[in-house]
Formats: sequence, structure tokens, C-alpha cells
Amino acid sequence: MKLITRHSYLERIISLRSVPDIKILTGIRRSGKSKLMDAFVDWLKENEPDSNIIFIDFNDPAYDELRTYKKLYHYVEAHNKFNSKN
Repeated sequence: MKLITRHSYLERIISLRSVPDIKILTGIRRSGKSKLMDAFVDWLKENEPDSNIIFIDFNDPAYDELRTYKKLYHYVEAHNKFNSKN
């Protein structure tokens, strides 16, 4: 499968990274939303290495136990780099 790089979409997301509002990517199935997020995460890791990135793929069985909000909350708290408990 050929991957089409969407530079304009990535640049738009990058330009909005400091805006505190929640961003939502929408689109039809298999339109590249996840690949766009992967590209953004790669950009963050390269350009802002201190970024606090927590990635959870709910299609991966390894994360099945996080299906309740309490377990998800505790997972995020445990993996948050900026958590005062760390």
C-alpha cells in the first residue's frame, strides 16, 4: 500500500499545538487519520523531545485492560512525565 504524505495537514496540526483547545481528526475509514497522528508524534519526538506523549492503541489487545475509565486514568497518571508523584 502506498503511503501519501499529507504535509499541509501535518503543518496545520503543528501550527495548532500550542492552542489549548482539544483537536479532533475526523474522516472516513482508512483515510489516514492514524498515519497523520503517527507523523505528528514523530515530529514531536524530533523537534520537542521533552513532549509528554502517551499513546494507547485500543485495537491492540495489550491495552484491553484499560477499557474502564478508572484503569485508563491510573495508566495515564503512571505514564505522565509531568506527574508530581514521579
